[in-house]
Amino acid sequence: MKSTYTRLLLLLVLCCVINACSKHQQTTHIENTAAAVVNVVAQYQEPEGWIKSVQGSQTIFIAPEKDLSLVVVAVMEATDAEGAALKAWKTYNPEFSREVRVNSPEVKKGGWDAIRTIEYQTSISEEMLAYAGVYKLGEQWQVLLIDGNYATYAKRAAAVRAMSQSFEIAGYKPEDLTKRTAQKLSPDKIAALLSFVEESAKALNIPGVGVAVIEDGKVLYEGGVGIKNIATQQPVTKDTAFMVASNTKGMTTLLLAKLVEMGKLNWDDQVINYYPDFKLGDEKTTQSVLIKHLVCACTGLPRKDLDWIFNSGPNVAASVTFTDLANTTPTSSFGELFQYNNQMAAAAGYVAAHILYPEMEIGAAYDKAMQQYIFDPLQMKHTTFSFAQALANDAASPHGLDLVGNTQLIPQTTTTGFNHTVTPYRPAGAAWSTPSDMIKYVQNELSEGVAPNGKRLFSAESVLKRRESTVATGADTSYGMGLSTKKVGGIGIVEHGGSLAGYLSNFIAIPSAKVGAVILTNSDEGYALLKPFTRRMIELLYDAETQAQSQVEVTVETNALIAGKLREEVTYPPDPNVVTKLASLYSSPELGSLKVTQIDGEVVLDPGVWKTAIASKVSPDGSVSLVTIAPFFLGLELVVGESAGLSTLSLIDAQHTYTFTEVKER
Repeated sequence: MKSTYTRLLLLLVLCCVINACSKHQQTTHIENTAAAVVNVVAQYQEPEGWIKSVQGSQTIFIAPEKDLSLVVVAVMEATDAEGAALKAWKTYNPEFSREVRVNSPEVKKGGWDAIRTIEYQTSISEEMLAYAGVYKLGEQWQVLLIDGNYATYAKRAAAVRAMSQSFEIAGYKPEDLTKRTAQKLSPDKIAALLSFVEESAKALNIPGVGVAVIEDGKVLYEGGVGIKNIATQQPVTKDTAFMVASNTKGMTTLLLAKLVEMGKLNWDDQVINYYPDFKLGDEKTTQSVLIKHLVCACTGLPRKDLDWIFNSGPNVAASVTFTDLANTTPTSSFGELFQYNNQMAAAAGYVAAHILYPEMEIGAAYDKAMQQYIFDPLQMKHTTFSFAQALANDAASPHGLDLVGNTQLIPQTTTTGFNHTVTPYRPAGAAWSTPSDMIKYVQNELSEGVAPNGKRLFSAESVLKRRESTVATGADTSYGMGLSTKKVGGIGIVEHGGSLAGYLSNFIAIPSAKVGAVILTNSDEGYALLKPFTRRMIELLYDAETQAQSQVEVTVETNALIAGKLREEVTYPPDPNVVTKLASLYSSPELGSLKVTQIDGEVVLDPGVWKTAIASKVSPDGSVSLVTIAPFFLGLELVVGESAGLSTLSLIDAQHTYTFTEVKER
């Protein structure tokens, strides 16, 4: 979805220049042509498999699809970042004429004096993107351009991340923490961490944050800051439940690991041997998928989230997971690229459950398996897949920012609300948990399967297998089986994030320091606290250079710029001339029905379990779109059109286009 958050993440890809270089690096120069003196040299990780050419002051990398380019341009003189970027664009494409949409705040990393990321105006119907990362040293510049097809970018984002994250001054020595011994997290350090979380949450408009920290097997803190709900103002506690979203995946792979340990399956077994109804749109890939591939994000299947976001709910059968997969075709070669697919991870849990309880419905079987083999052994007493159970107890409510920047509650009951759409796919992301429960899960990772009382719950081999790299996700990051690994200053970290409407989370395990933590938030803005939280822990453990605070400050400013731009671009309430042409009911073969109604003076899109008010927008190419303005779906665009005399709404996802067509009343 090319929404506000997608645009923000694209900006942050270029802003996040992690101190990481690899053996595959390209060096480019800025030269004073008169004196033939090299002044600035940049180094970066080249995208593997892309077509490379050097043309004067520019180095061009073209994706295999030939519709996406990464271009490094040396610029000798410019008055500012926008001027340097424009010179780079004109060098690459003399006809470039796009207007600047957002010029992000300045950051300093990788030896550069200043880095800015600039987004340019595009129209959703173009399915294009245009960005410039502008790196300054002295009075000279290096510019990294991203130009081309949005779908190809989505498919090859890992290569873009790797290049931008490793873009540094040649000879720059990145932070090296490997020769430092991790300090103990004293009460003062825990207080400093919580103070950082509290101040950052306020700056980012996050009502409440659950936190837990463990060291050497001892829980140092479990609780939180802020409130569960802006209406009730009740505080977050150690037993406050949050949806942990995709952090469910690591728990699901732990179930698979247990089955391997029990001898009920092997990682290298074909999935169809255990679940014959499993199939993908591509028969060759179906036959190639092994148990370990269900959760590796490496099979070439693209994200297909809109299929369940628009066409799901609490009463949809879990078997829909396999229906979705049967209609999904790989868009990259097996094992070639990192492509995250939630349906595949959901299938992993259901296949495991079917092996254990073949006579049960797969959803119920999964719930039982997780309770018996994961939650009970780890004593995660408050972790559940039941909305009713979670909401009846100490649950945090989801929040998000509306169009004008105010924090709003996201509607949610035991049967309605956006987050119910994940229920049929729950092994991929539907668990509720608490700070006190999640830190037990983290400790299991740190102890490699040994309980606090010394009893072995899981074999070390099966626990660690999940961390093995299957595919690169960036310059120094990779994905295993429902777990991510990365290095910060050379220190290895195991982690995974989670994201649903109003719930953002992360868990962190630092095995070498025997330290772990979990952070759970009850706001869409929580994504902006996850990385700085990890960085602040690294700073406190290793006396590392201070970066976390500036990361938050840059994000606050960037968010404000993007939100302000969105408000400029849309018309709310929507243009009556647009509204009058809308049908009251639409249908999509893939996404189901979509109602258009008017409620309390607002025009509302309603696919069933959730609904959102809309604004209207006219894009630079003249196309008209509806823009969702619900806090959990701010900025999603549906292009208004017509086909065979019927009104249409087209939703352009990263690698799919879905069309809702008017349904005539009988």
